[in-house]
Amino acid sequence: MRWRQTLVPLLLVSGAACAASTPTADTSTNSSGTADSPSSDSMFPIWGDEARARGYSIPLPFGVNVSYMNMRQNINVDSISLTGLSLAGRPLPDDMFDIGIGDTRQRSETENLRLDMWVFPFLNVYGILGHTKGSSVSNISVDSDPSRYDAGTIRNPNPDHIISQAVHAGYESGALQDLDFKLNFEGTTYGAGVTLAGGYGNWFTILDTNYTQTSFDILDGKISALTVSPRVGYRFEMQGISGPSHLSIWVGSMYQDVQQEFKGNLSDLNLPSALDSVVDNGRFDVKQHLTSPWNMLVGAQYEITQNFNVLTEFGFNDRNSFFIAGEYRF
Repeated sequence: MRWRQTLVPLLLVSGAACAASTPTADTSTNSSGTADSPSSDSMFPIWGDEARARGYSIPLPFGVNVSYMNMRQNINVDSISLTGLSLAGRPLPDDMFDIGIGDTRQRSETENLRLDMWVFPFLNVYGILGHTKGSSVSNISVDSDPSRYDAGTIRNPNPDHIISQAVHAGYESGALQDLDFKLNFEGTTYGAGVTLAGGYGNWFTILDTNYTQTSFDILDGKISALTVSPRVGYRFEMQGISGPSHLSIWVGSMYQDVQQEFKGNLSDLNLPSALDSVVDNGRFDVKQHLTSPWNMLVGAQYEITQNFNVLTEFGFNDRNSFFIAGEYRF
């Protein structure tokens, strides 16, 4: 079988989290196959003219991509700690509250702008700038152990013991069980990545790796994500609105390694106003990790013209996602 049309670009765009995503952390993908392209005046891709002379089909060297990603995934929360709480102006011990954690679900939406360039016919590099917003909801319970504190005397009872007794009574009654601890987040995502592409006949395969960081409005520091995505697919030849065109379909998987520790001020969480005096100087620290770093992908890309293409992709298993993008190449 003759080697031809082997370099089908399937470019990945990532944004993260929710875990944190998240934030965890947020990701998205883009692909752009093209019809047989004429010789370009650009020096990129390097060895591009040689590849065309050998019968390869390669894309135009530069691309601008706009995308939208909606993602939902399960999160395992390792711990939630609260510090700096006070009652009636009296500081509360940081270890007073025992917080039990149940199921956590995170959702996020990301809009990305990506600029890319084919350096070689088989190697693409790109940069990402986007906006991410989302939330995570954890089912928690709050308890306390009064035996940790001396009861004091009848005339001078220990306030910490009294508060601990009240919290424990609330837990026993069920009032402090099955509570929702919700984090709303919004921020800017930026990063860079590389894509390796190749194939045989109309079959293609790609391996994409990218690294992103997201700065959130209510969180200290940045959330980092490393994403690796292998894909394999087939490109169908068809007649388009302006000549020969292609429809590409593929399956693949995505691996995410997301740094998942959220720190911030409790006053930024829009808690009930009755708690303002308690959490005024309070801080939260949430440590969590993805239930599964892997999920499966299936997607398709249609080449409208040599310069324009659209793509959609779905993710499933422990991470459910929907992605759609439009791209202009020149």
